[in-house]
Amino acid sequence: MADTNMVVLTTQDSGILARFLTNPAASHPGATSTTQPAHQRRPNKSPALRARRLATLASLPSAAAAMVSAEVGIDYVLWTEAEVSARVGEVAAELAADLRALPEPAVVVGVATGAFLFLADLVRRVDVRLAVDFVRVESYGAGTESSGKPRITADLKVDVAGKHVVVVEDIVDTGNTLSHLIAHLEKKGASSISVCTFLDKPARRKVSVQLVGDGKFYRGFECPDYFVVGYGLDYAELYRNLPYVGVLKPEMYKKDSSN
Repeated sequence: MADTNMVVLTTQDSGILARFLTNPAASHPGATSTTQPAHQRRPNKSPALRARRLATLASLPSAAAAMVSAEVGIDYVLWTEAEVSARVGEVAAELAADLRALPEPAVVVGVATGAFLFLADLVRRVDVRLAVDFVRVESYGAGTESSGKPRITADLKVDVAGKHVVVVEDIVDTGNTLSHLIAHLEKKGASSISVCTFLDKPARRKVSVQLVGDGKFYRGFECPDYFVVGYGLDYAELYRNLPYVGVLKPEMYKKDSSN
């Protein structure tokens, strides 16, 4: 029996694309409707049609295919979601123990955008009073290599003068961005500055990172010299939402190899 409250959208090859009710209340027993019956067509499930659809999907441009999954371009997983969660918990416990000994609440400064997931998971496991703010420092753009000339494009709102600051980073590699930010926070009057980074890539270090006062360096994982994405880390603003850390296939960023 035809459903008098159903609109059916079909494709040119007779496949049903979508159905939706024009009057949901009329589908209940006892309801009445004056809507005229809508023409319905059954989906064509023939092997030939399925083959044509698969061929169409295979011929999609690479940009459209990349929209299908957030994992397109990942070579392999370096640290799983479970491993990330466990390590963040360990770092948080160490950080909490140190902050608990401070006379006043610390200020946790996340470096946007990469540190947002790590910072959120971290501070929720640190059971002490603290303030949280973000700063934006840009040095990469859409490439894979730091320009070596970081600049602060969005500053803090919280006053850090006379306070202990914990800078939360997604990754420390050359050290240029971090050193620039530490100098900026010191000028703002921070009494001591620690660094808590999710990943540390010492193989890429060009600048020795100097902490301030009684600052301490915390890290989640030591990262090999691969281009990694996921858990906040990106390539051209993609892949941040992956719950794990993966190594990106070189062909995904080879066009930027000259940067």
